Amino acid sequence: MATPTTPQKLLAEAIGTACLVYVGAGSAAATGVIAAGTKVPFSMAQLGMISFAFMFVIVGVVYAIGHVSGGHINPAVTLSLAVSGKFPWREVPGYMIAQVAGAVIGALGYFVTLGKAAALAAGGGVTAYNSATMGFGRATLIEGIGTAILVFVIFGVIDHRAVPGWAPMAIGSAVFAIIIILGPATGAAINPARYLGAMIWQGGFGGAVSWSQAPAYIIGELAGGVLGGLAYVGLSRTRSAAAMTSLAPTDPSPSNEKIREGTS
Repeated sequence: MATPTTPQKLLAEAIGTACLVYVGAGSAAATGVIAAGTKVPFSMAQLGMISFAFMFVIVGVVYAIGHVSGGHINPAVTLSLAVSGKFPWREVPGYMIAQVAGAVIGALGYFVTLGKAAALAAGGGVTAYNSATMGFGRATLIEGIGTAILVFVIFGVIDHRAVPGWAPMAIGSAVFAIIIILGPATGAAINPARYLGAMIWQGGFGGAVSWSQAPAYIIGELAGGVLGGLAYVGLSRTRSAAAMTSLAPTDPSPSNEKIREGTS
């Protein structure tokens, strides 16, 4: 069977990340829009619904494109796989560009859907921390911890020894759980593309954004993802070497080699 071409893989990553941001970050903006009309204070109920939106869109997207591009839809995942030697470095720039481009498209999509003025007033799905009570270091650590957990789970479920067919559900469930605890602190971006997509349009349309916080998110997420991946690789070496396959639900053949094109 012919493997997907590079353009097909990049398009899959762009579409997948666009869907993630449109539904996930869009649900956060939609919650704000509804709250503005109903005057209902934000509570665990709203946070739970946002978490569910992220979970379900991730499950669907990873099932849909995992067999095409690997379904990374997150620069932190792509970088972590490359650092661990499970994904070719030559494909990293293309994947990251496609993911950020997809995130920008997805964010524009929910601004159009909800209405620019309403989305801006609701915060535009932007993640941020309260700089009056939280410093750069703590915010970086929090995003790093969340992303490390996510990537650790991803590496575990794509190990050929893991129960097959459940990778998308496991990944989506991990994101749900991470958002519940990180959401009140930093907004739980745990994905540089998701963070940048919302920020670009919120700022571009004249909304309030704090670009000074961007390093905390981007550095924390990329570093946390790498540490999470390396932690799993180190753990897996206590047994026979783990074969990292794709995020697709059915990837039959284990391999200890680098991920081939189209099977990331």
